[in-house]
Amino acid sequence: MAGFSIIIVNYNSGRMLRDCLEHLQRGLQVSYEIIIYDNASTDHSLESIPEGANVRIIRGAENLGFARANNLAAKQASGSFLHFLNPDMVINPSLNADYEEILRTGKKAIFVNPLADETGKVLKNHHLVPRVNNIIRRMLGSRRVAYWNLGASVIIHRDAFKAMGGWPEEYFMYAEDLDFFYTAFRKSIPVEHLKTPLIHIGKGVTHKIWSERERAAIIEQSFRKFYRKYHAGWEYLIIRPVQLFYILFNETGSFLLYFQTFVKTLFKTRS
Repeated sequence: MAGFSIIIVNYNSGRMLRDCLEHLQRGLQVSYEIIIYDNASTDHSLESIPEGANVRIIRGAENLGFARANNLAAKQASGSFLHFLNPDMVINPSLNADYEEILRTGKKAIFVNPLADETGKVLKNHHLVPRVNNIIRRMLGSRRVAYWNLGASVIIHRDAFKAMGGWPEEYFMYAEDLDFFYTAFRKSIPVEHLKTPLIHIGKGVTHKIWSERERAAIIEQSFRKFYRKYHAGWEYLIIRPVQLFYILFNETGSFLLYFQTFVKTLFKTRS
């Protein structure tokens, strides 16, 4: 049994997938296997990927999205720990030390690395779960507050993953990481923060697939679906405008697009 099963969902990732694999194979020294689930790519990104003793490729017949593909790959994984990794990630060899520490402790937990951009600047990757009661707990200084992290690099003990029921398949793309960590919080599965920063090439794949407007629409629909799942549609009507207000003053160039998408989503829901 491998110590780690590194699961990568690929959809037209091109050279980034090959670069990711090269960094993994060159830098890792612990016991591992790599499972690539390909969501029916059309860019020939798998052509130069050699399958071998520790690399397997699962070729899907259609694009199932991030969550479903990860869950299918996880069923074939043999590792004690599952490392869900985006193809647009650059692995630091120092990850070995994190892997070794995870194996040493054997905690049935979730582990996340700091994420950095291509210049090495560490990005924010610790976000408050946007539920009203959670925000109130945070304001009151409670110790039990739910946070979520981007799904670009998530390591989890296979028993914890099973207890959570895997990735939430209601989402095709986006918000599945929000829901994943919220589920972990509700099931009292701990989240550990590792030391090694990994480089995340933001929108490395999605910008080639969708326009900014299409991407914004998918984000909005997934975000609204999160509230519907937890029977809290009214919270969406409160929290989303607050977030848009933040975008107005901090990401001004994106405000109009996200505001228009929000309004269209409301209109579609009521029509």
